[in-house]
Amino acid sequence: MDAYDRALKLLAMREHSVKELKNKLVSKGYGKEEIEDAVQMLIGEGSLSDKRFAYAFVRSRLRRNPEGKAILCMRLKEKGVPSDIADAVLSDCWESGEHIPYLKSYAGSLVRKKGRDGARAVLCRKGFCDSEIRIALEDL
Repeated sequence: MDAYDRALKLLAMREHSVKELKNKLVSKGYGKEEIEDAVQMLIGEGSLSDKRFAYAFVRSRLRRNPEGKAILCMRLKEKGVPSDIADAVLSDCWESGEHIPYLKSYAGSLVRKKGRDGARAVLCRKGFCDSEIRIALEDL
């Protein structure tokens, strides 16, 4: 199996950032030039996109384990997403308020487990600002 086919197989399972995909292909023993060619073909045909990966990653994190904008930005950069893409995706999610329902749901479960003050402390540690925490806790 060549690098392109392996990459397609990996992308069929889930989205990957360019850096992540390259690292996985290197670990499978493919050569640098073969990897670069495969990645360029995948980007060209639209099968590989850092922006699409960033949206999928942020939505997944918000659903499973909500975190604030700064922490998510750091996690995206660790995955190899360029800063401009990470900032744009997070700004879009925050401006649309997409994170609020997940935040409220998470805050509700925290209040049941730890009380209001405990929930506030956890949300603060997870990088949410005071206004977001206030919104999350207002109806509880």
